[in-house]
Amino acid sequence: MTALVSSHLQVPQQRLSQLIEQLLEEGWTQSSLANTVGVDFSTVYRWLKGKTMPDPDSKNFRQLARLSGGNARTLQLYLDGEISLSVYRHGLEKKGAVNVKDSKRPGSDEIKAEVLAKIYALDPVDIADVISSTVAFLAKQV
Repeated sequence: MTALVSSHLQVPQQRLSQLIEQLLEEGWTQSSLANTVGVDFSTVYRWLKGKTMPDPDSKNFRQLARLSGGNARTLQLYLDGEISLSVYRHGLEKKGAVNVKDSKRPGSDEIKAEVLAKIYALDPVDIADVISSTVAFLAKQV
């Protein structure tokens, strides 16, 4: 059971590392990330190495979410594995927080394919629930 708990805790840390790596590939440095988020360089280094995580209720967590194109809720969804990194980062073009090459942003066809793949993995009752929730959401938009 300890291995299961340890493995479960490592998933968010691995996903945070992936996010930090992507930011570094886009031109951020560990120092510039640290300055923007408001933490020490060593903190960003520990996040990158999967040794620590920012507390979801902290200002650091909100700042990291903001600079990476999301908010605390969507960052938590990404870290929990509920959404992919590409879906999480897709909001960047609207926010203008970071310059990201268009080639790194998923197109609507890619997003649709990812969503459909997840829907196909659901039980039919859960699919009906998703459809019902979507209809209710769309009704509120009109």
